[in-house]
Amino acid sequence: MRLAELTALLGQLDFPRPEARVRPPRDHVRAVEGAVRAGLSDDELPLELLALEIERRDGAPDLAPFHVVPELGVRIAFAYWRPGRAAGAHEHSDWTVTAVLHNTLDVATFDWDATARARRLVPKRLFSAEAGRVGHIYGPCIHDPRNPTGSWSISLHLFGPHDGPVIEEQVGPIEGLTPPAPRIAAEDALTAALLAHERECVRRAQIDALAQRGPRAAALLARLHARGDAGTRRRAARALGRNEDLDARAVLARRWPGVDLDVIRSAGRAELRARCGRRAQLLARTEARAEPALRALAAAGELRPRDIPGLAEAEQLALIRALVDWGTFQPLEAQEN
Repeated sequence: MRLAELTALLGQLDFPRPEARVRPPRDHVRAVEGAVRAGLSDDELPLELLALEIERRDGAPDLAPFHVVPELGVRIAFAYWRPGRAAGAHEHSDWTVTAVLHNTLDVATFDWDATARARRLVPKRLFSAEAGRVGHIYGPCIHDPRNPTGSWSISLHLFGPHDGPVIEEQVGPIEGLTPPAPRIAAEDALTAALLAHERECVRRAQIDALAQRGPRAAALLARLHARGDAGTRRRAARALGRNEDLDARAVLARRWPGVDLDVIRSAGRAELRARCGRRAQLLARTEARAEPALRALAAAGELRPRDIPGLAEAEQLALIRALVDWGTFQPLEAQEN
């Protein structure tokens, strides 16, 4: 199945135009759910959707539509779930079809009518959805998806044109309901750096999803390799069957201008933190004996992994790989031997 066929199905089922402000019959939504399930069972539809997303998104906020079905207003978008991320309990008031494209999500649902009466969240059920699982929402719904794993997850969403919050307008404030999260602005150098890192993590999640799609994914992996930072390029190269790992002689340069690196002792461990004003982000936590190594990194503008003091080569490389993955250090274009 291709996106054009999915779009044609919406037309064949005579989905209402947005101005009608009515839901399609539930069986029509079920038909779209079945089509998405069938489309995700091979590589064609996932690769086409990811290609559109990679081309059009690149830094857009989560759930930014990469395609809107003409004349119907049906929005198609991906969501990206860092390890442990929960959306917070929120509502859908129009039909949706949702699929897990990569990894796993746990989804808690809440009883809409009981919640409206009590004006607090009333749990209904909890279920786990693994890659390939597809479902739909038809009537008003409150749920809270969460990534319970240590890896990123990706979900695919088709939204009806009138989806949005309505329950609090009807009954007043609901205890536990999560308001829409504002988009974070890059107000300081550290926030800007962490937002850039988040974009790289999204690319890496896309790479992980594509790596399972076989040789047909190679062109998209190459595109992500070209756009990514060193950590992303290394991940894409591995998915393409190449080795672009760092070695101990690579020359690395400090990035994140305007961000200081500090080393502190905490609970018998040494920690390297990025700091800008009062904001801080933990970058690495090591045994206390590695404190001199962290201090050398904090002071360096450029360095080779082999010059990090007090560590064996494997430890030097593990530490610098973590900082390259953060984007704090990146290899120079020309490496010295």
